Amino acid sequence: MALVLCAAPVPARAGASFDFLFNMDRVSNDNQYFLNVAVSNYGYDRVVLEPVLPRLRYVEADLPVVLFLADECGRPPGYIVDLRARGLSWAVIFNRVDVPYDRLFVGIRNDPGPPYGNAWGHWRRDRRGVRLSDSDISGLVQVQIGARAARMRPYEMARARGQGRPVAFVVAEERGRPYHGGRRGNDEHEGRGRHKDHGPHRDHHGNHDNHD
Repeated sequence: MALVLCAAPVPARAGASFDFLFNMDRVSNDNQYFLNVAVSNYGYDRVVLEPVLPRLRYVEADLPVVLFLADECGRPPGYIVDLRARGLSWAVIFNRVDVPYDRLFVGIRNDPGPPYGNAWGHWRRDRRGVRLSDSDISGLVQVQIGARAARMRPYEMARARGQGRPVAFVVAEERGRPYHGGRRGNDEHEGRGRHKDHGPHRDHHGNHDNHD
């Protein structure tokens, strides 16, 4: 399967369908699969999450950060979306909800190299004063979520990004692309990664494993 390189986030279209976030049968590519896994792992019901999605300008880039921060600070996703919809940067929002950058670098003890080596170095030198870009924060959140989903060390996931392998691609590879059509020409992955995730930390009004 061809490796799809990361591109700039695409703005969400008005009236866009988010079925793929909650129903595996609607997943058609690695990026959608990654987001589906993230939503499932964090355990939010569709009735909680779906109403706030249209307020995110870039669902693909922003939703993982919303889920990550909501879980870390114990507030509902809608609260994080409210802050983001006001135009606040992720750096400001991290500070507002009192989540330290340390959470982005869990499992990354050494310099992972590009694209996150500079962010890691700034954080190591000045953990209190460093201010990361939206792009760095979004990418590092994906690394943390993806590492859990693929049962990899975050450091290895960050290194994979530096080798040109997007997080969504790595997660799909490790889990055998179980979505419809995802295993075409990938029989060597059959049976890999069919485990349930060690999803993050709390079940948010959803005790089920699969969303409808």
